[in-house]
Amino acid sequence: MIKKIYILLFFIILFGVPSEAYSQCGQELLELCYPKLGDFKYVNSFPVRIKKSKRGEPPSVMKQSMVLNSGTKYRFVIYNAEEFEGNLIVNIYNSSNLVGTSYDFSSGKSYESIDFDCKKPGIYYITFYFEDGKDGCSICVMGQREWKAQ
Repeated sequence: MIKKIYILLFFIILFGVPSEAYSQCGQELLELCYPKLGDFKYVNSFPVRIKKSKRGEPPSVMKQSMVLNSGTKYRFVIYNAEEFEGNLIVNIYNSSNLVGTSYDFSSGKSYESIDFDCKKPGIYYITFYFEDGKDGCSICVMGQREWKAQ
């Protein structure tokens, strides 16, 4: 039995783990998501990997704070890994209010991107969580372009 384990470890070290054993959760998602920025200039990416929440508990949330500039339009594009059940929801808050979301709470519909026209400079908080606390792996790519309020 021990001899079989050593032989298996030898082959894993020599040839690696088959590519099917890896889920699509990493650089591959960025490459798939990046073109969806369109004419927006890439600013940042947020890989999100959150395990399923325990029954009866709220979904786990990842938070990020960023300084956003007035006169700039921001686009947040979401790409969910197909191997996972979770659907990423992205919310943007200023100091106290929700100012953008990828989820329509009234209809229950999720969107693949958010466009946010920043009219007031300052610190904004971006939260990431998976709908219904499901297991998920996603990436959110952020882009920007100049925009002037009318």
